[in-house]
Order: sequence, then structure tokens, then C-alpha cells
Amino acid sequence: MEHNLIIANEIIIITLLLVAIIASMTLRHLKMPYSIGLVIIGYAFSEFVVPHIEALKSIGPYFPAADIILYIFLPPLIFESAIAVNTRLLNRNLFPVLCLAIFGVIISAGIIGYMISWYFAIPLLFALLFGALISSTDPVAVISIFKEVGVPKRLQILVEGESLLNDACSIIMFQLVLLLISRPLLKNDLNFLETSALFTSQLLTSFIGGILIGVVGGIILRTILRKTPLHSHIHQTATLVAAYLTYLLGDELGFSGVIAVVACGFITAQAASDWIGPDRREELNRFWEYIGFLANSLIFLLVGITIASLEDLSLLIKGGILGIFFLIGAVLLARLVPVIGTFAIFNRFTKHKVPFSYQAICFWGGLRGAVAIALVLSIPLSLPFRDLIIAFSILTVLFTIFVEGMTIGPLIQFLGLGQSKLLRTFHQLYGELVTFRAAQSSLENANIRGIIDSAILDEHIRKHKEKSHNIEQMVREFWKNVHQNPDRMSVIRLFQLEALHYEQKQYRQLYDNGLILPPVYTELQYQITIREDFIQSGNIYTDIRLYAPGSRYKIKFCKFLKRSFPDSKMLNTYQKRIDIHLIFASIAIYIASSATIEYLEKLAKWVCLNPAEISEIIGFYKKIKQKALIHLTSEQVIGTQNLIYVSGYLAERTAGAGIIQVITHHIEEGIGDEKTLGHMIDGFIKEKNKARKKVFKSCGDEILP
Repeated sequence: MEHNLIIANEIIIITLLLVAIIASMTLRHLKMPYSIGLVIIGYAFSEFVVPHIEALKSIGPYFPAADIILYIFLPPLIFESAIAVNTRLLNRNLFPVLCLAIFGVIISAGIIGYMISWYFAIPLLFALLFGALISSTDPVAVISIFKEVGVPKRLQILVEGESLLNDACSIIMFQLVLLLISRPLLKNDLNFLETSALFTSQLLTSFIGGILIGVVGGIILRTILRKTPLHSHIHQTATLVAAYLTYLLGDELGFSGVIAVVACGFITAQAASDWIGPDRREELNRFWEYIGFLANSLIFLLVGITIASLEDLSLLIKGGILGIFFLIGAVLLARLVPVIGTFAIFNRFTKHKVPFSYQAICFWGGLRGAVAIALVLSIPLSLPFRDLIIAFSILTVLFTIFVEGMTIGPLIQFLGLGQSKLLRTFHQLYGELVTFRAAQSSLENANIRGIIDSAILDEHIRKHKEKSHNIEQMVREFWKNVHQNPDRMSVIRLFQLEALHYEQKQYRQLYDNGLILPPVYTELQYQITIREDFIQSGNIYTDIRLYAPGSRYKIKFCKFLKRSFPDSKMLNTYQKRIDIHLIFASIAIYIASSATIEYLEKLAKWVCLNPAEISEIIGFYKKIKQKALIHLTSEQVIGTQNLIYVSGYLAERTAGAGIIQVITHHIEEGIGDEKTLGHMIDGFIKEKNKARKKVFKSCGDEILP
């Protein structure tokens, strides 16, 4: 009997995975939103296929069990989002994100709960249960649109950061309301204020406890990654175990498992950046992208299956079209109030105000998705009004994904936050230019000449050369039109962004080769992100600052203390760390600026642009290159022990990076014994990590990052 049950469950899982594969292939051709398509396919599968196949009838109504949703699907969904977030940029916008994620969810759940309870005449606690689970936003669809149209990074982190953190608050509220339903405290000894105090204490305890568990799990995982920098299978297995284990421990101890997973994910992301190489880091990212895709696909298939199994929808049908409009209106109002309120308060106390256009996108981009569905499917079967809450949730999710998700792109363009029409035209021409030039070059350098008919080969070369020439003429005409177009600065900003991305790649390469330290690399990447946000918002960045990682105010305060206590060993150690970090930063900026200047000059020629058109951008990089050189040749650096130490380290690591690059090339070309060369690369990577530890110790860091 037990053996048959295992086989039945295995058949169900395999069948759903096959359906997800077929759905993914089909929906790509239909150009239908993936989430909506999966819901429709899940419904059709359950309604028309399952009843006619005996092996699948065990799917039954309300598949799967409640605990499977919360304990199987949620942990990887949360962890996958956490390791992909830019934590430094999130810290810069932490106040509005936290307000939306905590107070926004509470306010939203309250508004939805009271309005739904009043209109549909259902008990308040059941309406609040729906309000709690539907207040969690899902940025998966919106973020993909953001990347396509190129919205400012700050807007992206506001939407993504809020979604990541409000998942935790929404789940905590959902669990607490479910507790109140199962143990009707309001009807016993507790009044409203006492119940509110209980809710607040539970919320704080869940958050703090979850953070502690996540930090402990993250530190353990960081140690594993640092000890095994070369083993991808260990990285993937350890992170998967950590995602589930931190969630289970948090939940078992009465804390927030979601917050535990988020904290663990943040630490893991930094550890992966610090201690494993670029290839293995990319493998880890791809692994978690697949896990996220798998979980999302199965959840939305289950939405369709659940729709087919619903029976008691009398209250919703009774409300009719007006009831559906009221439901959607209540959810939109509950989203609008905290968004407008939070940013109104935030803008009163900061110079970096959030514009109305950002607020509009945050409001309309509040899609509901996998987490809301996972929660609603986890409601116990015996709970009254379960079918109605599921129907409410599915209607809301479908509306947000289909209506808001399909219109968010045009809204972004209307508000001027995406790429302009002029810029899209340039991308189109650039793509065609690259295509035809690549085809021509490939034919001219092919080793098939003398083997195939030379007349045919020459004819194809001539055709592609002619196409390249025609596209070049179109590009030149494009530049003439740009000079007459008031939107010409959007194209110039394109070159600023291209330069910025190339500069960013240089820092990444220097870091991967072990030539700059993690704190320095983090600071440089953060500065890149800030400058990119300024450019995308229509501003022109002015300068780049040369200072060590960490708070500028902390550094200034330590300098002030050093003047008062010049013999302090702790302050001298801290100053030494600052000086070494500044040397590393200056060297990295000098190298990256030189490479970026050369790249811009080549890029201008490639796209038939007069280099004088981007002289201001090239001048900016020459300026910061000169700034870095001035610091490196200043009296406080030249001849110091710090420069001697950094120079020796960089010389050693440059040699090591060159060796790794050559050996890797030999492996790719099939030259030599792959196993022996692989062991040699592993040895040099270990040497790089040991050298990095030594530098940290020399900087006075007691705890290695």
C-alpha cells in the first residue's frame, strides 16, 4: 500500500513537470504571459485530462497538501530572490522599503479585511486572513519588464526589496490570523488592545528570531563556501540545504522562517562573491534560477488545478460583476494608501526624494503571485470560507498579472522611465550592424575557401558587405537626425551607460583575479550603481569619490580621534586599513578608467560616431584617471610600507591570474591533460584565497569576510 502511494506521488510529480515543459515551449510561441498560461493549462489539465487517466486521479481536489506548499515551495522561492538582491543599494533605500514591507502590509491587510467583511458579510477574521495573504507582492513579472525597458536601479530596488521583505510580514500576519481563528482569543479574555499587543510582540519576536537563525545559517554556509571554493556541487547542495533548514528551524522555534531564509540568502550572496570564482558563481546563480523557475511553474499549475476543484462559490457569484469590481477596488485602494503615505513621509525628511513617477510604478507594479497562491493553498481543508478565500485570491492574482502586468510596460514608457523611441531605434540599427559585419568577417576568414565553390563564397561575401555598407549609411543618417531631435541626450546617455557597464566589468575582472579586496570591490560597485541610477533618471553624474569602504562619517570621526590620541594602537590600525584600501581603490580606478577610455574610442568608430560627440564622457574618465594617479603618486603613498606591500601582492596575483588564464585556455583547446591542468588551477585559486586572507590580517580585520 505504501509502495503504491509513493509510486502514485511520483507519477503526479513527473506529470506536472512534463506539463510545465510543454507549457513553457508552447507559451513562448503564443507570446502569452507565462503565469497566466500556466494557470489556464493547469485548469484544462485538471478538468479534461485527470478524470480520464486512472493513474492521475490521486491528484484529486485541493492537491497538494497544505504543508507541501509552505515547506517545499516557499523556501527556494524566497532564497532565490534574496541572493539576487543588491544589498548595498537596498540599505540606501531601507526606510521606505521597510515601511512598505511592514506597515504597508499591516495597513493593506486591515483595509482589505474590513472592506471585504462589510461587503460580503463574512466574519472579520476570515476577511483579514485574505487581506494578510494577498498583501504580499511578487516582482517576478515586473522585474523582467524593468530589465527590458531599462528603468532606474533605485526604482527596481524599491519594488524588489519591498517584495522580498513583505513576503515575511505577510506570512507572519497570515499565520497569526490563522492562530486567532483556531484559538478565538478575541472571544475570551483578551480585548482589542491586548490582542494588538500580542500581535506586535509576535511580529517582533518572529523578525528578530528569524534574523538570528538566518545569520547563524549564513555564517556556517559562508564557512563552507570559503573552505570549498572549487566544488560547484557542494555549493549548490549546501545552499539548497541552508534554504530549507533555516526555514524549518525558524518555523519550528516559533520565529519567521521567511526572515531566516532572507538573512541567510543575503550573507550567502556576499560569500559567493568573496570566495568562489566567477565560473562557479555563475553556476550557482543558474542553479537557483532553475529552482525558482521550477517552483513558480508548479505553483501556477496548481492554481489552475485548484480552480477546477472549487465548489462553494455562491457568495462570490451572488456578488456578481459588482462584487468582483469591489474586490479588485478594495485591493487597489489598500495598495495605494500605504504607497502614497510612505513616500509622502519619506520625502519630507530626505534630499533624495522619490518622484511621483516612481510612486505610480510602485503602486501599479504591486503584482500578486506565487507567495499569495502558496499561502491560500495552505489553508486547512476544514476552515470555513476556504473556497471563497481561494476564489478571491485567484481573481486578484489573475487581475494583477494579466491587467497590471500587461500595462506596466506602457505606463513606464508614458512616465518617461524607460528607453526612448530614439534609443530603441539605435539598438535596432546597432544589432543589424553587428550582425552583418560579423557575417562578413566570418566568411572572409573562413577555412572553407578552396574547398567549396569560390564564386559562391565571394558572392555571399559581396552581399553581406553590401548589407553592412547600407546599414552604415542608415546609422550615419540616424546621427544626423539625432542632432535635430530634442531627445538626443537619451542617446548620449546610452554611451554613458555603456561606459559605466564596461567600467563595472573591469572591476569584476580585477576582483575575480584577486587584484582588489572584497570591501573595495563592493564600494566601487556601489558607486557604479549610484551613478547608473543618476544617468537613467536623466541626470549627469559629476564625479567619483576616492575614499575607503565604509561610512565617510566614521572615517572622519576616527581621524578626529587620532588627532587627540595619536598613539592609539586601534586608531593606527584602522588608519592603516583605510590607507591600504585607498591604494587598492586608486589602482582599480586607474586601470578601469584607462580601459574604458580605449573602449569608448573604439565604440564610437564602430557605430560611425564622431568621437567629439562623446568627448565629455571621455573627458570624465580622463579626469578620474588623473585623480587616481595623483593619489598614487602623492607623498602619503610614495615610498610607504603600504605601497610596497600592495605592490608585492599585486605583482604576485597578476602572475597567478595570468597562469590561470593560460591553463584555462589550454583546457578549452584540448591541449595537455585536462585533469592535471585542472588540479594546477585549483592550487592557484587556493593560493589566491590565502593571499587575500593575509591582506585582510594586515589591514587589522579580526574577522575575515
